[in-house]
Amino acid sequence: MLDFDICYRAMASRDARFDGAFYVAVTSTGVYCRPVCGSRTPKRENVRFFRVGAAAEAAGFRACRRCRPEAGPSSPEWNVRGDLVARALRLIAGGAVDEAGVAGVARQLAVSERHLHRQLVAEVGVGPLALALNRRAQTARLLIEAGALPLADVALAAGYSSVRQFNDGIRTAFGRSPSELRGARTPHDGRRAQRSGPLALRLRYRPPLNGTALVTWLRDRAVPGVEEVDGDRYRRTLRLPRGSGVAELDLNSAISGGREPVPEVRLRLALDDLRDITAAVRRCRDLLDLDADPAAVADALGPDPLLGPLARAAPGLRVPGCAEGFELAVRVVVEQYAPLDEARRLYGRLAARYGEPVGPTGEAVGPARETGPGREAGPGQADAACDAGAPAPAVGPDRLFPSATALADADLAAFGLGDEPAAAVRALARATADGTLRLGRDADREEVTARLLALPGVRPWAVQRIAAHALGDPDAFDPEDPGLHHRTHALALGLADSPAALVRHARGWRPWRAYAAMHLRLTRPSRRAT
Repeated sequence: MLDFDICYRAMASRDARFDGAFYVAVTSTGVYCRPVCGSRTPKRENVRFFRVGAAAEAAGFRACRRCRPEAGPSSPEWNVRGDLVARALRLIAGGAVDEAGVAGVARQLAVSERHLHRQLVAEVGVGPLALALNRRAQTARLLIEAGALPLADVALAAGYSSVRQFNDGIRTAFGRSPSELRGARTPHDGRRAQRSGPLALRLRYRPPLNGTALVTWLRDRAVPGVEEVDGDRYRRTLRLPRGSGVAELDLNSAISGGREPVPEVRLRLALDDLRDITAAVRRCRDLLDLDADPAAVADALGPDPLLGPLARAAPGLRVPGCAEGFELAVRVVVEQYAPLDEARRLYGRLAARYGEPVGPTGEAVGPARETGPGREAGPGQADAACDAGAPAPAVGPDRLFPSATALADADLAAFGLGDEPAAAVRALARATADGTLRLGRDADREEVTARLLALPGVRPWAVQRIAAHALGDPDAFDPEDPGLHHRTHALALGLADSPAALVRHARGWRPWRAYAAMHLRLTRPSRRAT
């Protein structure tokens, strides 16, 4: 339950720490806002608070045109929690209801539709269908304001079954028709809307964001042919439910200190099927951990004598996610046995042999041809749209990372992988391909951890890394992680010599031990400390 007094004080002070944690509905205007909205503070008797925007819409309120509730970052609470409600919200935010229906979402969560509906209503005030309708309206507004598609195509891409349903949904959510929304945001310059091409979007986040650390992390691990880092821009291919795509993320604003008035990362997307826009944006947000709450992490780690100086020296550090859970798991498993540079070369050769080539607009053009093991490959929710005529992502990544099916029976020894790591990768691929193992943010963290530990050649510290970067577990941590062992030995005056002592010390870092691990892994020990 939301505490009225706390929420009202947070709204009255425009406290950015609560942005996305709840929404403010004003009965006198029929509008709901973010708690940071710059409008005049309403009277207490005219205010209602909701956990999610969908609940406010179901109660008859429309989105504020000033603060744009659909543009705010999602609540960080759902990233921390791993229970049924949090997993369901992550699935619905990724467009699962449009793909599989409410029944399909319930099956993925191993519960009945009735139980899922009951749990969501008790927690956030509305059921899965209302949440899906809210997400659909947000996606539609995103495409409307991009100005790159006819409105009929926008309706189809957003998941509406008819133009009439689309018009009614947009007017209910935003108080305007689709054509009015487009006219208010897109200049009429005489250009004819195109049915295909790149979309230019903006991804909002809670500042600060340590863009330098993110770019460094991505550059050090970029797989040839699949990923590319060019200055402050990161490009990669995406395997999506209905096709494939290429994404380009521009972190210049975060690296330059966020001098722009709105904290955002610019995203350009080229998609095979525009209906994949929700899934693509969701994966890009997860990849950069844009829904994190850096203030809460800093409050938890700041008082610690070991982590406090590191957290203050690198504010806004994120735990990078991944574009696909299986890809991340393969990389972690291989890096148990090989140095990072050697592992990257191996991934590039695997992608060249087993990855599907991607066309210039993001379309996978079929299985890769046999090129030989020695040759490498060649060259939540978006929040507001950029210019409709933005250029396409630059040519670079041109193939997908190999799928689980492709690697399940692959001859990995031909790529220089030893017997033990090859067996570990094949076991991981087979478990993923047959559905035994699901490596997504909506998966049950405890169940996935147990299944990973049962695979041959997968060490416990590697399982925790997979949990942190693929499952999004903010508390994933293992004192035996080699990266942590080296850093704590240099910084903690013998704390690393006793894993039990490190575990006891790390209790004060919960539930943010994955962020503490990132601070330790990325810290360069000084000569004095060493």
